[in-house]
Amino acid sequence: MTLRRATRDGLGNYLDGRFVGPTSTGATGELAPPSPADLADTPFRTSWSVGDVDIAVAAARAAQNSWRKTPREVRAEYLQRYAGALKARREEIAVAIARSIGKPLWEARTEADALAAKVAITLGAGNELLQFPVTPEPNTRIRLRPVGVCAVLGPFNFPAHLANGHFVPALANGNCVIFKPSEKAPEVGQILAECMHEAGFPPGVFQLLHGGPEVARALVDHAGVDAIMFTGSTAVGSAILAASARFPGRLIALELGGRNPAIVLEDADIAHTVRELVFSAYVTAGQRCTANSRILVTAANADEVVTRLARAARALRVGPHEDCFLGPVIDERALQRMEAMTAASEHAFEAIVPFSRIDVTGVRGHYARPSVYLAHKSIAPAELTGAPLHLEELFAPVLTVEVARDEDDLLARANLGNYGLAAAVFTQNQTRFERFADDLDVGLCNWNRASVGSSSKLPFGGRRASGNHRPAGLFSSFYCVDAVGELHVPTPASNPQLSPGMNGESW
Repeated sequence: MTLRRATRDGLGNYLDGRFVGPTSTGATGELAPPSPADLADTPFRTSWSVGDVDIAVAAARAAQNSWRKTPREVRAEYLQRYAGALKARREEIAVAIARSIGKPLWEARTEADALAAKVAITLGAGNELLQFPVTPEPNTRIRLRPVGVCAVLGPFNFPAHLANGHFVPALANGNCVIFKPSEKAPEVGQILAECMHEAGFPPGVFQLLHGGPEVARALVDHAGVDAIMFTGSTAVGSAILAASARFPGRLIALELGGRNPAIVLEDADIAHTVRELVFSAYVTAGQRCTANSRILVTAANADEVVTRLARAARALRVGPHEDCFLGPVIDERALQRMEAMTAASEHAFEAIVPFSRIDVTGVRGHYARPSVYLAHKSIAPAELTGAPLHLEELFAPVLTVEVARDEDDLLARANLGNYGLAAAVFTQNQTRFERFADDLDVGLCNWNRASVGSSSKLPFGGRRASGNHRPAGLFSSFYCVDAVGELHVPTPASNPQLSPGMNGESW
């Protein structure tokens, strides 16, 4: 089934409380990306201008002081109205996600449902985390202040949920937000901005800037931006850090990539394990940073695991929007990248189910067969490093399997590479799980559960090349505030810390 319908023309950028067309200053252009699920469908069309970055930053800076002084409970009322608008437009949001990036509708609806839930979590448990009932010593206090004007750069794979996860806690804690959605899913960003407008936020508190890399670079380079909140690739995250070097006080919150291992011990429940791994590797067409796309097993269960994974990969339904498990990858470039990576890895990996493009009846799109690759058992991990499939982030419906000698080898392989986002360990022995959980260098580690679908009530984020802080999940409120220490002297008295011979009375 296709969701093809008339192209929607955008209302423009949302600046200082109004939807407006782009200015003519600086670089300008138009966004009209085709749906990767149906290349004959263009969901949305809008214009952009780099010149609007200055307008958005000026409006946010003008609104920042008033917004930070707005009582927290009043800010919460605005967000609750925003959550109500999200709920009312839930199906519209889901359809926009499905058309924009090709997710099946069942998955797009789960993303749409997560938006209002994030508001509830932020205003509940998120606020509770920021209460400091015990101060370090008498007559002291910790004051929390917003960090200021926050630029949120959204990704394509969760165009609503991941951006929403940044700007909801930012707004709740008194920060103004400038949101640049992915240029691959502009309609989703437009609807979120419309929901903000319906909630009645004061002008300048929340703003939307459409555009591609030019607009993102202008935001990052702008001296009026106090924080950058980014979800995306490690390469772009590193570029943001480099460009922000001249702003040492700027907060940079990065949720980046991963090449996430799943360790399968010989006592694992194989049927359960394979179900978890198949879901993790192939949901969203493999385009999740937490996908367990790297399976590590020992020889005791390797054959059964590989056989079951291959059988499942061949059986999964691929198609547009409705009753399929996975849709397309995002664009032609993603297909070409995987074709190049698999071809360059033939010396190290055997194609159990080879990666290939597939045709889907009734539509043209960027569809790929879910695939399975097995590392040649005769090759040591050090010899695998030249194969792109080994440690590079895949972001496609591809998984690899490696057979290790023993538990020490499993752990060593799991910690290879630059990423440190997520891992999963499958075993029926808690002691064995604890050993791995303690030594895996990751930000998330699950026991008998794949690492996709992380709980919003837990911290979320990675280590090393997978990012910094914990820029999603429950702990997102922490990076939206600065803690200011205060020492109080209600009744002036002499300072016991004055040095001997220092008589301040005569001053």
